[in-house]
Amino acid sequence: MPGVVVFDLDDTLVRWQAAVRGAVQRLAATEPLDREAFAHAVRRVWYGRADDIWTGRLDLEAVTREATAAVAADLGVDEGEAARLYQRYVGYVDELLVPYEDAEALRALAADYRLGVATNGIGAVQRRKLRRAGLADLFAFVVVSAEVGVAKPDPAFYQAVRRVAGVPPGNMVVVGDHVARDLLPALAVGMRGVWLRRADDEPQESAWSGPRVTSLFQLEAVLRAME
Repeated sequence: MPGVVVFDLDDTLVRWQAAVRGAVQRLAATEPLDREAFAHAVRRVWYGRADDIWTGRLDLEAVTREATAAVAADLGVDEGEAARLYQRYVGYVDELLVPYEDAEALRALAADYRLGVATNGIGAVQRRKLRRAGLADLFAFVVVSAEVGVAKPDPAFYQAVRRVAGVPPGNMVVVGDHVARDLLPALAVGMRGVWLRRADDEPQESAWSGPRVTSLFQLEAVLRAME
């Protein structure tokens, strides 16, 4: 039976992409800058260097330096101004980051299952998201890719999750919004998966024939059916 339920974080429990888009819009509304140029500069670092960031080879301080330099180059401003703009953007992301309304369902699940988080990212950043969303107290463990040196979709990431959870993989269910990144590598190490198919998700390239839900409020019934 699934005694441990492990959740992806970004765009599964918290509205990460919406916060990023909103932060760029808010910054552009209050600063005389090219919104698309700023967004491109930030994406070039956070997405272009994702493998290095997610596996811990590039820490938060280094990411901040690179993002600041990218903003300076793309907007044609000096480093000091770029640093100010980037820090304002980061502040707006923090302000706009909110949990999905159905994350409230986890409070009932925590009474019957041991809950965990398994997320790509930088430890300090991901843990801050959980605290700001008011969810940190719900989880028995949090595994962040940069802290274990391997990231999804590498199945070795879920081997690290299994070791932290301390249970056989067959007793673990992974819930995520991305089939190829969150679910298929979990299945590869013997875990089970549930696809959280949110209405605003982009189309998935990978076919999924396993259980799926469109809201976390539906998850308990699916988990019961797995027992």
